[in-house]
Amino acid sequence: KHSDGLASMFNVDLVDDLARQKVVLFLGAGVSSSAPTRSGDRMKGWPEFLLDACKNIDPSLQEEVEGLVRAKDYLLACEILQGAYGDGWSRLIVSEYGQSAEPSELHKALIKLDQRIILTTNFDKLIESAWENKFGTSSHYPIVLTGIPDRAFFALKDYSRKYVVKIHGSTDDADNVVFSRSQYVKSAFANPLYSDFIDNLLLNYTLLFVGFSMDDPAIISLMESYSFKYSKSRSHYIFVGNETPERISEINKRLRKLVSIRYNTADNHKELPEVISQLAALMVARRSEIFAEMKVATSL
Repeated sequence: KHSDGLASMFNVDLVDDLARQKVVLFLGAGVSSSAPTRSGDRMKGWPEFLLDACKNIDPSLQEEVEGLVRAKDYLLACEILQGAYGDGWSRLIVSEYGQSAEPSELHKALIKLDQRIILTTNFDKLIESAWENKFGTSSHYPIVLTGIPDRAFFALKDYSRKYVVKIHGSTDDADNVVFSRSQYVKSAFANPLYSDFIDNLLLNYTLLFVGFSMDDPAIISLMESYSFKYSKSRSHYIFVGNETPERISEINKRLRKLVSIRYNTADNHKELPEVISQLAALMVARRSEIFAEMKVATSL
């Protein structure tokens, strides 16, 4: 471990993998909710969005959806709401997640990590906007892929470009976003490309989860399968709030080879972008060391 300040939070292997662009950033809903919209609000997370949506449907269905939200079965709640809203469901999704917003300090910090591949379950365009605002060092915009098409596998070996893979779709094509159980089963469990792609990433890269609650059934299943099959392989990492029970962190480590990096969630997670910026600084320093080592090696 590094010994000073926030650096002590980070494993040496993680910093080295970041320096070599061997980390895939996996961004969840918590990243999007960090960004203020032009109206001054923040994009709603799943529970808030679903509870607001069910206020305009039949009272008996409303009670059912509220129960599912309390049980954190968001996909089944979405399935009921999609049936109730019909064609209006896509419009409702776009009205919330298609809002204009400024990339947050968290988005800016993530771009500073300068990795080749970003995966996200979010539908919005905030991570693309962060790139467009040139918060990182990239000279080109990333290639944005929705779902997991065949060409997503090209990203594994294309070291000349950066990729954003929006595995649940984008508000650009709201009819095909994965926001119900039936859509989820079709895009994840019934799609061999999905599991093949995630398996490849787990085996060949280090995944760093940010703003991710680790309640995605397909991702959990794939990570537990990976941990079982490759018990001696390297760990992956997830940022979690200090209030996360140790029991949950232990389960993540034991069953999913997922190491928790804790931070203080006070003041709307103010510390998280600071921590990630510190990690980016360590990455830059390690990358300079690697370049210096290569230069010495080639001069011998």
